[in-house]
Amino acid sequence: MEKDREFMILINNINKGYMLGEEKVPVLKNVCFQVKKGEFVAILGPSGSGKTTLMNIIGCMDIADSGEYYLDGNAIHEMEESELNDVRNKEIGFIFQNYQLIPTYNILQNIIMPLVVRGMSSGEAEEKCMDTIRLLGLDHRLRHKPSELSGGQKQRVSIARALVGEPAILLADEPTGALDSVSGQEVLKLFGKLNAMGHTIVMITHDLNVAKAAGRIVHIIDGELSEEESREGE
Repeated sequence: MEKDREFMILINNINKGYMLGEEKVPVLKNVCFQVKKGEFVAILGPSGSGKTTLMNIIGCMDIADSGEYYLDGNAIHEMEESELNDVRNKEIGFIFQNYQLIPTYNILQNIIMPLVVRGMSSGEAEEKCMDTIRLLGLDHRLRHKPSELSGGQKQRVSIARALVGEPAILLADEPTGALDSVSGQEVLKLFGKLNAMGHTIVMITHDLNVAKAAGRIVHIIDGELSEEESREGE
């Protein structure tokens, strides 16, 4: 089943809870959330607010107990695990706080990995990725290992890896959390540049100053969302 494709993400009345002993504790409560194509949205909340659970559902790493989730018009809540795995691999570009790079691979191997997993040869993948690699200023670092890079450079590698598969959304989990303030600002500026190029970005953060880089901020507290006015044009 497909839904209106004006929204890249359309979530209706999502509920999620986890068992604690014999009792089910609610984590997300009737969450409704929409992201238009090309938006840059921050989900802002403290530890324990439910933002990680919501991120896992958006990223198809977990499923809701009830409610509807459409990604680029496709009914995620109706999919089997094999279909969800396909969505994770092709439609979502993950950017993690701790980069999750493979330490034994060089930078090029880390970046092209999603395409190789899809069956593309290393040569084809490298050719396809070079524009993204140059965009992120990594072309002179391709033979280096992750241990030879700064935190900001590692995060750019993570972003490049997320971009090369041409996903529907970029999903960033505390992307500046492991960085110093200067490197963090550079990453946020890069997100702004990518958003201006048309990429849809959802960023999870506990830091208001980081969230302000987005065009729209959505607050989550005790598993419930509240909107903040758009920041576009500021």
